[in-house]
Amino acid sequence: MIPPMRRGLIFILLPLLVAQPALADPVLRHEGVERIVAFADVHGAYPELVSVLRETGILDDSLRWRGGATHLVSLGDLLDRGAGSRQVLDLLMRLETEARAAGGAVHVVLGNHEVMNVAGDLRYVSAEEYAAFAGAGDDALREAAWQRALAADAAASRAEFDAAQPPGYFAHRQAFSPAGRYGAWLLARPFLLVINDTAFVHGGLPPLVAELGLEPADRALRAQLAGYLDAWNDLEKTLALPRPPGFQQRPEAVAAIAPPGAADALRTLQDATVFTPASPTWFRGQSLCNVLAEADNLEAALAKLGAARVVVGHTVAPGRRVSSRFDGRVVMLDTGMLKQAYGGSPAALVYESGGWSVAYAERPGERSQPLRAPRAIGARPAGLDDDALESWLGQADVIAIEKLDAGITRPQRVTLRKDGIELRAVFKALSTDFGITDQRKVLDLSDRYEFEVAAYRLDRLLGLDLVPVTVPRTIEGRKGVLQFWIDDAMNLRQMLERKLEPAGWCDVSDQYNLMNVFDVLIHNTDRTQENALFTRDWMLVLIDHSRAFATRRENPRLLYLTEPRLTAAFAARLQALDRPALEAALGPWLHRRQIDAILKRRDRLLDEYRARSAPARLAVGQ
Repeated sequence: MIPPMRRGLIFILLPLLVAQPALADPVLRHEGVERIVAFADVHGAYPELVSVLRETGILDDSLRWRGGATHLVSLGDLLDRGAGSRQVLDLLMRLETEARAAGGAVHVVLGNHEVMNVAGDLRYVSAEEYAAFAGAGDDALREAAWQRALAADAAASRAEFDAAQPPGYFAHRQAFSPAGRYGAWLLARPFLLVINDTAFVHGGLPPLVAELGLEPADRALRAQLAGYLDAWNDLEKTLALPRPPGFQQRPEAVAAIAPPGAADALRTLQDATVFTPASPTWFRGQSLCNVLAEADNLEAALAKLGAARVVVGHTVAPGRRVSSRFDGRVVMLDTGMLKQAYGGSPAALVYESGGWSVAYAERPGERSQPLRAPRAIGARPAGLDDDALESWLGQADVIAIEKLDAGITRPQRVTLRKDGIELRAVFKALSTDFGITDQRKVLDLSDRYEFEVAAYRLDRLLGLDLVPVTVPRTIEGRKGVLQFWIDDAMNLRQMLERKLEPAGWCDVSDQYNLMNVFDVLIHNTDRTQENALFTRDWMLVLIDHSRAFATRRENPRLLYLTEPRLTAAFAARLQALDRPALEAALGPWLHRRQIDAILKRRDRLLDEYRARSAPARLAVGQ
């Protein structure tokens, strides 16, 4: 005979052991839509949302739908941080009905904050958001919860109880439960959507989408979320927890009072894709990661969806202006609408008359195009992208110079100031062949600051985005180069000594592979743990290339002990390299034999790439 608690545990584990019942699938693909208005990441900024919906012709003066057949798309994160989250939801729920009656539609794709609120992860819910649910209903729920807590612990503190669950907390939880007004509505929303030839998603298109496609990916994610909610609801009823634990603390709370295995089962459900960076609600690959590393996944996902581009939120766009990456195939729409949290302004992406444009509420009647996301390796003041930084480093006043105890190149750290901005850079002036008389060996054994500029220029030519801004500059009568100093960066040796693991949004092995390909291409003989850096957000940066650009054919010793592999995107960039482009970019800094060697190594990398790709192409053809 199975004890009663064991029977309850088996019922709790059913979502892990049996297939979920079919969910009512939302319509995920819409064709022939003539007008689309999309916005992202409201975060409770109700007045700001209203302003941009008015600017784009969605709302009239009475806040009623006047968008006709327009399809209005929210990219999620309507909730958390801002005071007006409940107003935002109420507005969109009403507009959904009004739009349908007018021949239009309102689409809300789920963001990570919608998933968090429904699942009970309340880390970002503000006191003002809870307060919107305060009142008699919440008071009754609060008193019942207090009595349960008191029954479990007669010495419980009412003050601590109320502080942990602020006014409105219990009504908020009820409203976002699977049966509640907002929870039930959100659970019927999709994770991703395709209208005409454009995909809409909160965070981005992870490999899951490239693998499964539109409907299967959405169905799998919604089933995971529903399975977790079912299991947690059963646990709460079975275990009669005296207080509502936070999402992260639930397995620990269950382990304290449930039979063995229950906490592990719950932990497994909380580790499902829907709650991780591999979910479309959390994924930031297209917004943050290196284009040459991420492009293959993006192209595969778009092809699987039958889409030409994807519009994403979740990551505030550079300069808090709608921006594009991947040659326009990715549009970043999060402009930090909630000003007190992100300092941005409300914006919308509009499709009409066969084209796309951007509307900003602060610029009535104006329309513009998404800005191309600027190159910006390393943190610096807003508005100073790498193009502007090049000019700045070339003109800024030198206010301090200090020696650095690093290598034979005798680098100096220079502090510069201009236009109220103060930054630091490394100055290198050594350019030597060490007295080598054999001219065949000079190019291979020299140590020259000129090669630093060449590495930076080649990086920019390829769009690799690994080498910080490097410019020629004469300081105190010495010709040399200035390279932007990235504050708070950590080199690989320091990382290993501290036993740290990279924990950024972008796969570190992909970044190491790009480093390897670059080092092979430029025949860098001096890649060490000291000159491969990580920024605060774990993005790889490469410095010290004064011993690169040898003319040798064999590969140099690689720091990352894995065979360099080209992505399709990187192969295309290399294929596009030609002598005129290289001579224009590198001619002032390299000998023609060094440029010849780059092209030969490029050809070898491409030959190896084609050889690896041939079996896959053959299999597809068969």
